[in-house]
Amino acid sequence: MIFGVSFWNKKKTFEVFIKKDDRWQLHSLCDHEDEAINEAQLQLRMAKTCQVKVVRHRFLSNTAASEMVVYEATATPPKEKPIVVATPVGELAVCKVVDDLFTADGRRTIGQVMRDYMQRSNICTTELLHSFSHIRKLQDAQGLVNAALHRVGSAQAAALGVPVKERMQLLDTLVTQAQQKARAFAAERGNYPEFKGQDLSALSSRIMEKVGFEHHDYVLCALISVWLFECRSLLAKVDALARLAQDNVENGLIRQVDGILADTMIFAEVVQELFAPQPNLGAALRQMGEVVLCRKAATEKLVNPTMKIIATLIQQGQLPQAQAALAERLLREINTDRPLDHRSPEREGALLDELVASLTGEDGTILGGERTHQSVERRRLRQRQEMLRAQGLHSVADNLR
Repeated sequence: MIFGVSFWNKKKTFEVFIKKDDRWQLHSLCDHEDEAINEAQLQLRMAKTCQVKVVRHRFLSNTAASEMVVYEATATPPKEKPIVVATPVGELAVCKVVDDLFTADGRRTIGQVMRDYMQRSNICTTELLHSFSHIRKLQDAQGLVNAALHRVGSAQAAALGVPVKERMQLLDTLVTQAQQKARAFAAERGNYPEFKGQDLSALSSRIMEKVGFEHHDYVLCALISVWLFECRSLLAKVDALARLAQDNVENGLIRQVDGILADTMIFAEVVQELFAPQPNLGAALRQMGEVVLCRKAATEKLVNPTMKIIATLIQQGQLPQAQAALAERLLREINTDRPLDHRSPEREGALLDELVASLTGEDGTILGGERTHQSVERRRLRQRQEMLRAQGLHSVADNLR
């Protein structure tokens, strides 16, 4: 006994704190120090917080208490991967004047090159081209802009047989002109009523009265882009656009909505969500092909209500650009190395046969033509190589063509 207090009467507890919104929050109570530290470390590993601490509380029988931080750690924030600027593939859009940037081919090329940047920014190509704030933000990353211009300029120069510098100078001029158009609209935006997702026809009439037919599409897309800014995810934008398209079939304004909707279909994650859930990639691609080819039963199999709207409008011939974008997404997936069912590799051959059959029309032609044939043959070659390697015939597999 020391000063009338027994050491056997002391009690310890350990509090695990995690940092949320720059404030410490009590996460759990533990009886043992190692248990508390393990729990704190688990919270860091699971990325539930970026900072943790364990506080030991010691209570005495005479109501006196003490506390001490026995463990504290901060997670090292993961390094953000650099933005990827891709090389355009497929049919190359060659822009000569600024308006060419806003065509379906122009937007498709921009989407291919800047997909990574736009996905991180939660915007599509139409929004990037029509919003001065988005363009200015991109211009601040001048190195990214230069890299994109070089990718496109090099591809166009090779196709046209002209110097790369010549193409890059022209593209730089076109980008500057696009920025000027967006700045001019931003200054005039207050002259138009705010679009809130309803009565697109009235808005179109107001635009026509003010700027006429020549600038109608640009201003309309710009105002729709302002409205889409309220949608905080790409999938939310697809939902909003699908319903806007559905509401504007009769007045013909679905044409402009179709272009913006097509821009959102370049993102694999968006398309995956629209066609989920599926047992495997092969089933998802078959269903996507049925929608693109307007199979009668395609819409009935869909679960996502937004995709049901899009599929119905595609079957009605109302969304040709979105249909083409889905077809492009489908062909890109077929051309990848991703297994059609990663949980059952032995089913790869059967799933590929089913996919080919679903993409083949009554006349024997297959969606995507020679491009699809080549992708399918590459997949079949990989299947044969994997079978040979499983039997230990690695050299034979390596030499198989």
